[in-house]
Amino acid sequence: MKRFACNAAVCLVATIGFGASTAQAQVLPADESKLNVEFNFGPTLGHKSDSFFGGEGGWRLTKDLDIYVEATHMGNVGTSDLDERAAPIADFLGATASTAYVVNAFDVGVKYNFIVTPRVHPYVLAGIGMAHVRTEVEFAVNGTVIDPGPNVQLGSDLSDSTNRGMFVFGFGVKVPFKERFFGDLGYRFGEIFSKSTDTEPLPSIPTQRIVLGVGMRF
Repeated sequence: MKRFACNAAVCLVATIGFGASTAQAQVLPADESKLNVEFNFGPTLGHKSDSFFGGEGGWRLTKDLDIYVEATHMGNVGTSDLDERAAPIADFLGATASTAYVVNAFDVGVKYNFIVTPRVHPYVLAGIGMAHVRTEVEFAVNGTVIDPGPNVQLGSDLSDSTNRGMFVFGFGVKVPFKERFFGDLGYRFGEIFSKSTDTEPLPSIPTQRIVLGVGMRF
């Protein structure tokens, strides 16, 4: 999956470079729109791969700079650390463990836009926000989910939900069409911060998303 993320980044840079090489001297049409909204979705990458969907809104401060707000639901961004924490209990039960971090996140930040050509608008963004992380762990024997029973007490690292801070960095390219609509192809990296509870230190959670979006300017 890391190779897939690298390939996506290379393709994105190649698209931007191609747009720059084919640019012609011309005046861009005036764009007086201030607000833009977008629906996006795509795969998540990393130790566990799943999907995400979300929405984004932006407000133009200058020709190049926007403030954006984003809300996202990520199906599973589980880590190898979570698998390792569940493994001793699975061995004790003679079972296999299925683990997941399900995340609902909200972040706000700034987006810097480049006008390469009238048809290619690259951007970079950075933001901070909050993530609600729900930990899901199931144990199964021969494909049947079992109850760990009263003799097995799952710690907060395997059973609780937490609210944590989050940092987001990303880049991409928007392609305008039909005057006020645009497509969006991008990449987002998000670091959900570590947190200490009364019983367990919870490590940070890296997230990666390939963004496929469509939006409209107002």
